[in-house]
Amino acid sequence: MSTIRSFPLQSSAILRINSERNLIEVEPWYQRQGDIWDLDKKQLLIDSILNEFDIPKLYFHVLPRGSSSPSRDYAIIDGRQRLETIWSFMDDAFSLADDFEYFADSSIKAGRLTYSELATQYPKLKIRFDSFTLPIVCVETDDIDLIEDMFSRLNEAVPLKAAEKRNAIGGPMAACIRQVADHVFFAKCVRFSNKRYQHREAAAKMLFVEFSIKTNGRIIDTKKPYMDDMVERYKKGEFDDHDLLTRQSVAVLNRMSAAFAPADELLRSQAVVPIFYLVMRSALECNEESKFRRAGIVEFYSKLAENRSKAEKDMAGASFELLEYDRMSQQGTNDAASLKERTRILGAALGIKSEIK
Repeated sequence: MSTIRSFPLQSSAILRINSERNLIEVEPWYQRQGDIWDLDKKQLLIDSILNEFDIPKLYFHVLPRGSSSPSRDYAIIDGRQRLETIWSFMDDAFSLADDFEYFADSSIKAGRLTYSELATQYPKLKIRFDSFTLPIVCVETDDIDLIEDMFSRLNEAVPLKAAEKRNAIGGPMAACIRQVADHVFFAKCVRFSNKRYQHREAAAKMLFVEFSIKTNGRIIDTKKPYMDDMVERYKKGEFDDHDLLTRQSVAVLNRMSAAFAPADELLRSQAVVPIFYLVMRSALECNEESKFRRAGIVEFYSKLAENRSKAEKDMAGASFELLEYDRMSQQGTNDAASLKERTRILGAALGIKSEIK
């Protein structure tokens, strides 16, 4: 039977934890993305520490010997944003808030000071910061499923985005989603950021397309419950073809990477990626890859804009099909019917016959 044991970390002063940064894995795969706090939230944490307020507990997984991170002693289960905020303050990445007030001595005017400036102007305040004991709880278990469960439970108070929750489920499909999201297409071509794992959300949809076609013979809605269910089923061992689906997705992405420009304006939104993916997938199946051209997509978008202008003046003279493409691009973008119809319309404009069912 799996067991889990927790205990407080001894000698957890900030200065010591800072000196052991290299022993702490901040990005175990179940973790949410780092650096998502805004400046106000970071400054409030440092203010709380300097004024000796209680701060929420941090949870560290004590890594067993022979783990996948042999050079690390711990992995962060919960508290990554707090720990990285403390470290970035100590690196002078940001300063105290303009209106910072030190409650124990109102004569101290430390607003706008960085960590290094504190050391020079108010060394005792800097020492107080360094010696602050972080409330760190160590967790010991060899069962990674228990760690995943703890991570999800601890973060229920701060809702995770869909991609973060899916990543926390774990299992082989969650790993495949991470692998696809690391493809050069996302690193070089897309214009939308990876804030809160947007790249993983798009990658999950690609893998879900391959999964639904292989399993059901057709596309089904790329909605959160269905994609979560896919990840859960692979974790339970119901399917073992995740490597095949990953290779199929990567093969399409390889061609897409060659078709688009770096930080391409056409890829400024995550919502368009599944359509381009499906059109390229159809092109490859029909041996019509050469017809998937960036210039052709630009021309298609120009026609969409012209058609919108025409519809404002003369609805009867506008193309209903192009108006439908516009409508479906804004409503129900995850619906299977919308995905198939927009794929057909864009594919036809490029001279590519859609084989998507």
